[in-house]
Amino acid sequence: MEFDPSKLETTFIPPMTPLGPIEGRKYTLTHSDTTGMLFLDIGPEYNYSAINEEMRDELLGKYKRYGYNSYILIFYAYVGDSDYFAASMKYGAFKYHLPFALQAIFYGDKELLNENDFLLDTPIYVKFDSEIAIFDNYENYGYIRDYIL
Repeated sequence: MEFDPSKLETTFIPPMTPLGPIEGRKYTLTHSDTTGMLFLDIGPEYNYSAINEEMRDELLGKYKRYGYNSYILIFYAYVGDSDYFAASMKYGAFKYHLPFALQAIFYGDKELLNENDFLLDTPIYVKFDSEIAIFDNYENYGYIRDYIL
């Protein structure tokens, strides 16, 4: 699966702009199963109104300061608390689509990354949320530079 930039709609919610700030920047990535469009909101809060409460297949992310001018980027994926089989399927779907989703997020925020190229070395972690222990974990997904087109 390849990311198609024409299928991404990015919205900046003030005070966030394409160039900053980094501190407090939060990502909400949702999509339409019907059109294949991806919707990226970049703002000071997650855009909970964009989340489909029945599907819960959004990806939420934020920068966390680590040291003087270093960050880590943490994303959250809700696997759910349903039965083991359903959680396993959702976990697998998230893992399959994550590289594509990360490419979309970093493409949508490319001006920030071009202006602050030190962010390319930011490590990425994904927190999968579930009450089923095997699916409730943090996983390392490399660095932002691994997902730049």
